[in-house]
Amino acid sequence: GEGHLGAVLVFLSGMAEIRKCAQHLQRSHRLDEQDVGPLLILPLHGSLASHEQRKVFQTPPPGVRKIVLATNVAETSITIDDVV
Repeated sequence: GEGHLGAVLVFLSGMAEIRKCAQHLQRSHRLDEQDVGPLLILPLHGSLASHEQRKVFQTPPPGVRKIVLATNVAETSITIDDVV
């Protein structure tokens, strides 16, 4: 819809890499909210509680870019509709 940015899906090898990547994204000066808009960074791995896993399927507010950091186990088992 209007104002909806497509999501970005990143596959990583494990939970430690997901945590590290999320920290880098949150701290990056190149991804400053004034330049790229607000980001919603969500982890996705088997150890997450199901209510946390469901967040990746929800559409973020208009103007917010969703970035899903997933283990490659999820690569064949999920479909996230707004990933472009």
